[in-house]
Amino acid sequence: MLTSLALSDQNAGWLEGGLLVLVALGAVALLVFWIAALFSVLGAPIGCGAKILWLLVVFALPFLGSLLWFVVGRRMTPVNY
Repeated sequence: MLTSLALSDQNAGWLEGGLLVLVALGAVALLVFWIAALFSVLGAPIGCGAKILWLLVVFALPFLGSLLWFVVGRRMTPVNY
């Protein structure tokens, strides 16, 4: 009985450690996504007012704002050929 409890404690520790690694990787991915959105907004050929508005959206809603920028905002930028 004690050996089964010891094994379950070891498995629980591994599970918690693995979960911690997944959460850390998710946080790093979110940070990289957010920074990429900031640089993309700053480098976009749009007016100053639109840049400020998009930067406010990206800062106020880190994940959703970044996602909105990449899905909606970049399509609205004029393309120069």
